[in-house]
Amino acid sequence: MINLHNHSTWSDGQYAPDQLVDMAIQSDLTHIGISDHFFTTKLFLDQAYVDVERLDAYIDDLHRVAGVFAEQIQVLAGIEVDWSDRARPKFPALWDKIGSLDYVLFEYVEDRDWYGDSLEALLTVRPSIPIPVGLAHNDLSRNMGPYYRVDELVSLLEEYDIFIELSTNPYTMYYKSSDADNRQLWRALAKSKVRFSIGSDTHGFIADVGYVRDACSFLRERGMIDRLITNWWDPDHRVWKPYVRSADVKSV
Repeated sequence: MINLHNHSTWSDGQYAPDQLVDMAIQSDLTHIGISDHFFTTKLFLDQAYVDVERLDAYIDDLHRVAGVFAEQIQVLAGIEVDWSDRARPKFPALWDKIGSLDYVLFEYVEDRDWYGDSLEALLTVRPSIPIPVGLAHNDLSRNMGPYYRVDELVSLLEEYDIFIELSTNPYTMYYKSSDADNRQLWRALAKSKVRFSIGSDTHGFIADVGYVRDACSFLRERGMIDRLITNWWDPDHRVWKPYVRSADVKSV
């Protein structure tokens, strides 16, 4: 029972981190991640994002919250990055600080409707990011299909250790699609070592924090619940346990 995609008052969410965590506890979650928006011009009017200058304070606040609730739930510090020209000017400064976070979600990768940059471009920077990297609310079949065969895409996600978020937001619940291409993708993922997270993309409705059961059931029914990214989280030391990827196995 995890939810690693929630927005707080640090960006465009309506609730403080403490309130989101309290709702997660009420919803019987084991892990909650706060993943506010990094700088992006799509939110420039209201300055509703975490800019580089606020990143340290943001992380410190989430660590404070993690300490307050440590006996009840695991709180992880994440961030959501707009993978497009809307955020690109601040990327160099972000890479310098990103290791202080627990994970990062990239949105709009290969999403033509949102002018997202390519997966290939993300793969070039992935080796220099020392924390788990995930694709947020991505319609993989639609966005990646024109550029990658299913087996090729899954192999790349394995090799670069990029996890997939199952979004429970009704507008981006792509894992539920009955499209033939999507079914083929999930058959390939079931045979892979690709890891997963679950996220509701909480903004204005705090009850969304607990809306994760369907995605948990989806993974459990397919024998993939043991590949939730949080299975590798070490709560005592607040670090990630080593994960052997398929590429590592081949190189031994």
